[in-house]
Amino acid sequence: MCNANTDSTTTDAADTCCSSNAQKTNGDRVKTHWLDGPDLLDQPLPDDLQSALGRLFGRDSVETLAEWAREIRQRTGGGSIDVDQLCHTDDETAHWGDVDGERFHFQCFYDAVILAALEDRAVDIHTVSPRGAVVEARAVGSEKLSVTPETAVFSLGIASDAHKQSSGDPTLQDNYATVCPYVKAFPDRDAYKAWADEVPAATVATPLAGATAFARALTDERTRDQ
Repeated sequence: MCNANTDSTTTDAADTCCSSNAQKTNGDRVKTHWLDGPDLLDQPLPDDLQSALGRLFGRDSVETLAEWAREIRQRTGGGSIDVDQLCHTDDETAHWGDVDGERFHFQCFYDAVILAALEDRAVDIHTVSPRGAVVEARAVGSEKLSVTPETAVFSLGIASDAHKQSSGDPTLQDNYATVCPYVKAFPDRDAYKAWADEVPAATVATPLAGATAFARALTDERTRDQ
């Protein structure tokens, strides 16, 4: 994926899903933003993330992950993201998913989680954190995700200047360009905090084991937006 804090052990291909403008850092913030529990889709996002998403989508704020998912789905006609809209790449990256012996490389590791939700089949996921730690998971549909290490977490975020790439009605590609660099997996929460302090973005983290909740919100046709 487009890597906002590229580690020397990770080689990611350039892709139109992501923007190279997101590679700057600023170390003047300590983010400890955290979501957890069965209702994490409806928990309030951190204020800075609410505001940054609101500026991108041309509204006052986006208050929850559920609202964020609805905004993304509006860019796909109100329905589910489909397989063709994931950030595939023909080049080898550190972020891939294995499905029935076939390997799919992505610009963003989270696309492999979404792939499992779309295919309703087991996907073995491999990614590398910004500082080189290997994180692996096995996703089955949109309900079950087992992770190694068990302490692993993942981040969602958006560039602080994302609104400059949109006039308040961002395309799906605009979403990818401003979000992909900040969707990462980490071996533990402390590793996330160290990274989040250095990136020019508003972010939040959750246990990686709960990553299927957001994927389900993006793909479940039962939650189709009108």
